[in-house]
Amino acid sequence: MKNILIIEDNKEIALQIKKYLSKNGYNVELASSFYEASYKMNIDIDVALLDINLPDKDGEDLIEKLKSKDIRVIVTTVKNDEDFIISSLDKGADDYLTKPFSLAILRARIDAVLRTLPISQDKIIRYKEIKIDLNNSKVYFKGNQVELTPLEYEILALFIKNPHRVYTRGQLLEMFWEDRDKFVNDNTLTSTIKRIREKLDREIITTVRGIGYRMD
Repeated sequence: MKNILIIEDNKEIALQIKKYLSKNGYNVELASSFYEASYKMNIDIDVALLDINLPDKDGEDLIEKLKSKDIRVIVTTVKNDEDFIISSLDKGADDYLTKPFSLAILRARIDAVLRTLPISQDKIIRYKEIKIDLNNSKVYFKGNQVELTPLEYEILALFIKNPHRVYTRGQLLEMFWEDRDKFVNDNTLTSTIKRIREKLDREIITTVRGIGYRMD
């Protein structure tokens, strides 16, 4: 049974979510403030549902603390603002929901971030129809070897090790290119993702409009 920490200062909303998730097989803990959440994250928690607008301190500052304990984070907020969402993802949030949201969609998002990570045995990673041989830096799709450039290989490996997590354009550029401004202008990131899609499955890496990309 998975453990969920709901960090929400609206008691009515928190209890409604807790009731729904508890009925669906989750253990649920509640925290209504930054400091209460800081204490409760020390117990065994798998996913934190984090409302950014907390009464005592900016909830965004909790993201890195939660991630340092290997807790997956889904941010909830009334701010449907791209810059805000990108900032939360850059800090390490795994997903986001804007209020009001459906409880069924919330459960689906939780299930997505909890989904079993790719099977890894003897340096072999499998995800859907893709297999990566980490020992030999080889990629196979539907049993056939696919030729990728070193950069394409590194980006694919990142996504396949972290399925369903959204990576912003800024995160990817910082990880894989030194001269960020130059490569934004040259649209190199977009072109690289396009080439990976063409060599594998066009639907395997999804564009999150205005934010970045995720592997589905």
